[in-house]
Formats: sequence, structure tokens, C-alpha cells
Amino acid sequence: MSQVVTYVVSYARTVAASSSSRLHSPVAWSRKSVQEGYYDLEAGETERTPLLYVRDNGRYRAKSLHRANDPNRVHPVALGLMVALLVFLLIGVVIGVYLLLLTVQRPWPVSHPFFLVERPAWWQYPVALEAASLDRLAVTNVIVLHTDSEDCLDQERCVRYLQNTERSCWAAQRDHIPYNFLIGGDGVTYEARGWKSQHGFVDLPGRNTTLVVGMIGNFTDRQPAEVQYAELKAFITESIRRLSLSPQYRLHGAVNATQPSRDGTIALYSQLERWPHWKGFVARDQP
Repeated sequence: MSQVVTYVVSYARTVAASSSSRLHSPVAWSRKSVQEGYYDLEAGETERTPLLYVRDNGRYRAKSLHRANDPNRVHPVALGLMVALLVFLLIGVVIGVYLLLLTVQRPWPVSHPFFLVERPAWWQYPVALEAASLDRLAVTNVIVLHTDSEDCLDQERCVRYLQNTERSCWAAQRDHIPYNFLIGGDGVTYEARGWKSQHGFVDLPGRNTTLVVGMIGNFTDRQPAEVQYAELKAFITESIRRLSLSPQYRLHGAVNATQPSRDGTIALYSQLERWPHWKGFVARDQP
């Protein structure tokens, strides 16, 4: 009997020592011991993470040493790859735009800047421009002719000429000034009907495929000023840049159908005939 009591006391001391060691140990590993017959309920059967006991107000509490991954966190390597891809895309866009600009052919190097006075700047009256729309994708011709009038060497006189011509056309035909653009002796381009409307010359061909440019002045026996020729070049280049004129455009002069030889020899065309894209004359039914 005494041996049994001794064995029970010894077994109780062993269990108590084991429990005390588990409670006061700084690290407890979750495990299932078949031999010792106990299981850590705090960790769970599948838990394999060590628990760190920290002291909190005199009591110990378990803290996991393994931190769960944040699902919204972007890995630094992935972020770097995305930034590099974005940079490469931007470089590709810039190169593409540059190559596209190179494909726009210019007829000549232009040193003279392009000056434009738009229609609202010289015509501020109630009668608005009403003209058929121009198919910009089909504009392939430029016809140049002179106005057979007095010159204008400054903006004031050129604006006065446009205003008087607009009034005369409206009073006679209830129509607007027929040119798309006019170039004055001051080296400035004046917008008449512009790039978006058809010209108003009933005796000139290709109303839906042509821009008509008038050189203000009479240039039968003398050439326009160099600044007018330079502005005409700048106008053609600007029209191509705005995609309002095909780079493969055709340049023409206009002659009277009844006297083509006389109009074909006027001084205005002596220089234009040496320009690139010159394709000869078109006939007019009226002088």
C-alpha cells in the first residue's frame, strides 16, 4: 500500500513539474505528444508557428512570430517592372509621333514665317460665311491667280480691299468673296473662305478638291514682291501641316480660255513655273 502511495505522489510531482515548465517557458511549440498525453489547444492541430510570450501588465500573452502577408501589398520588383514598361511605352509613342512627322513632305525649306489674319478679324458684320463644305481629305490642287487690282502694301489697305470685295460680291450676287485665301504685299495671308469651304469661282474646276489663292495686285507685266512669293510657300507648307492639303498636291495657274497664250505669259507665273509640283494652267471661262 505504501508503495502505491509513493508511486502516486511521484507521478503527481512529475506532472506538476512538467506543467510549471510549460507555463513559465518563454517559447512554447505546438505539438501533439502521444507519449505525454497532452495537446496544445491554443495552437490548433495544424499550427506550426512558434508563439512568443511577451509580458503585458504582469501577465504573459502569446504573440506569433510569423506575420501574415498583406494581400494589397505590391512587391517592389513588380512595381519596378510596371514603371519600366510604362517608360518604354511613352518612348515608343514619342518615336512614333516623330516618325509620323517625318513622313509629312515639305515642298521646300521655309525660312519665312506664316502670318494669318482670320476672317473674323477683318469682317465683323452680321452676314456670316455660308458656303459648301470642302472635303479636306480630297484637296489636291492649288490654283494661284492675281486679283488684277491695286496693290496693298500694309495691313490697313489689304483689309480695306477684302472688305470692299466682300461688299461688292454680296451686292452683286448675294455671295461671299470667292477666294479661299489672299496674300497681300505686306507678306500676310488673309483668310477669305478658308480651308473648310469651297471656293466661289464658277468657272474654275474642282471646287471640292481645290484651294484658290489670290495674289493681291496686278501682276501682268511685273512679278509680285518676293515677300508675297515667300508667304505663298509658307501658306502651302502650313496647309500640308494642317492636313488640309495633300503633300502630293498640284500647283496651277489660271488663264482665260479665249486668250490662253496672253494669260500664260503674265509675270506672276514666270517664277511659279519653276516651283515643285507645278502642273500647268487651268482654263477660265471669264477673264
